[in-house]
Amino acid sequence: MRCRFLISGVSLIAIPVWSVSQLVNLIIKFHGQIHLFDSQINQYELELLLHFAVITASATLWWTAFASLRSKDWLSISTSVSRPSALLTASLILTPNINQSHVVTVAPSDELPTRSVLSPEIAAGVLVYILRRRREQLQSGFSPDLFTDEEQNILRGIEIQAQCASSRTEFNADVITDADVIQLMQAIERPVQMTTSELSVTEEWSLVIKLFGYPVVENKKGEQAKFRKRRALELVTWLALNRDRSRRSAARTAMWDIEINDSSFSTIVSDMRRGMTEIESNISREDWAPTTYSDELPLNKSVITDDVLMQEALKRFRYDHYDYENIVQSLSDVRDVPFAGTSYMWADLDGTTTRLVILAVTAATEVAMWAFEAGNLPVFQIAITAGLRVFPGHEELLGLQAEAKKKSYKSLNSVAIDSCPLLPTENTSYQK
Repeated sequence: MRCRFLISGVSLIAIPVWSVSQLVNLIIKFHGQIHLFDSQINQYELELLLHFAVITASATLWWTAFASLRSKDWLSISTSVSRPSALLTASLILTPNINQSHVVTVAPSDELPTRSVLSPEIAAGVLVYILRRRREQLQSGFSPDLFTDEEQNILRGIEIQAQCASSRTEFNADVITDADVIQLMQAIERPVQMTTSELSVTEEWSLVIKLFGYPVVENKKGEQAKFRKRRALELVTWLALNRDRSRRSAARTAMWDIEINDSSFSTIVSDMRRGMTEIESNISREDWAPTTYSDELPLNKSVITDDVLMQEALKRFRYDHYDYENIVQSLSDVRDVPFAGTSYMWADLDGTTTRLVILAVTAATEVAMWAFEAGNLPVFQIAITAGLRVFPGHEELLGLQAEAKKKSYKSLNSVAIDSCPLLPTENTSYQK
């Protein structure tokens, strides 16, 4: 009896302390996968609730024992400590511990749980839904935020699963129950976070990646880089647009639907460096993408994208409308819709294409409205043309164009009437 009392007393101390430590560990380790207020309960949330129940039960037992101690009711103390509930508390905590040993942390290159949950047909429906939402966001002028690494991994798993689909199942975002898909749906509707670019947009850049049209890499002389592998151009484009997560694993996750070996990826990186070195020899080949002994793959800061130049030029134009040379030059360089002629699925799915189109349309509209009021016809034409190239059928731009044509027509008629000879009237006298 005394031995049982001792074991139970030690358990009441050790078990809640261990539960507290496991509770903290769960919150830290699986913070992104714990959503207590949604309709789904995953394994981590269940373990967290069990640990919380153990701590609550232990606190109740200790309070009962403390109350009995104050009243010197030694029989109640013995009953509280020795009762089977202490052993039940221990059994509760052992169950999640056994399950926890089978928890596997998914690396970016590993298969995702989504593949084992979603059918290929539903996965294909999810992709179609995302693309449809991107078009709707473009129509409404909503600029979406970038995906995080976790969200990008979920998207990759859905893409892989969708490849096996023989048909497409209609996707309804309101009835989906998969936690990963729900997280992705929420990410799609997240607005872009306005942050200050780390790059200094001055004359310090050496190469620019022009994204409006088929992507090209140019130096300041207008010479274009030539890559032997088309993936090399896609890689430098992705790295320039995702500097906050420029890692090999992230690039491979976004660009490839299948796993590629390290040697193939290294060959593409080497071709990327070679292509840039050929048109800009002032920077050594290795400095374009420095070699690291980790997952990092940083791109040299002298490489920028034309949307960064456009953003900076638009900022200057908003401050002083007569400082319009740079924004007009940026709009003149717009050749087509972003990534025209490519199959960069990641750009459409993660909202990059949408953000670029909205930027160009915003710049074109603001410049066109100013040029219309100022009577600057050449700038007006450049702005309207650029906006309609990235967004054919844009109602506001078409309206401005129609209004400008009407104004021009009235001006021509006025000039024509003023230059015509007077018509004869009954008061007009003629000399023979």
